[in-house]
Amino acid sequence: MMDYRENAGYIITDSCHVGDSEFVLGVHLTAPQQFVTWKCSNRTDYDWGHYFSDLFSAQKDLVARAQEEVQCLEDQRQNAIVPEAPSYSPWGKVQECETLCPGVYSVSTPGHGGIMVRRELAEKIFRKEAMGCGFIEGGYLCFEEDCDAQVALRELMDKKMIQAPVNERFGPGAYEAVINSSVQIHHPEYWQAREKAISEQNRQAKKKGRER
Repeated sequence: MMDYRENAGYIITDSCHVGDSEFVLGVHLTAPQQFVTWKCSNRTDYDWGHYFSDLFSAQKDLVARAQEEVQCLEDQRQNAIVPEAPSYSPWGKVQECETLCPGVYSVSTPGHGGIMVRRELAEKIFRKEAMGCGFIEGGYLCFEEDCDAQVALRELMDKKMIQAPVNERFGPGAYEAVINSSVQIHHPEYWQAREKAISEQNRQAKKKGRER
């Protein structure tokens, strides 16, 4: 049974704790069809009141506010997790490992190497045709160097997760030209699917532009 709490003429009848936050529901002392939800700190500070004229709406809001806080805390937790780089690869013990972006690693071994993408990340961002150019090993989608890794690099550049280098070796556009040439030779089906998807995106963008 809850202890008695009152604020601004409302009796607190329900509460929900998420992390360090508390959300409460109150019913008006003299107008029993008036309800409110607040975010409460230290059991005494009530902020951001949402007011309602029926109990069910207030209950839904209480649950929704708690769920929003859960999602916020989950996002913070995920952002705080730094994935560990792999110590072993399908090609042997990792000798050198470069993090291309969070969850994506370029690895080399005494014999071979490639690009390893955390599986859950690959499933979120890669086209299905790109997924088919790699193979699953443990928790990673792996792309072998020389022929397959360029597909992963092309996908990462398309998603703006990495940028093509511009340096003494590669002038503007040169790195992407090398990647594109390799992909077209070794994975023409993927390239065709990518070109078709980009063409459709451009068509939709032009259509929206005309409708404005």
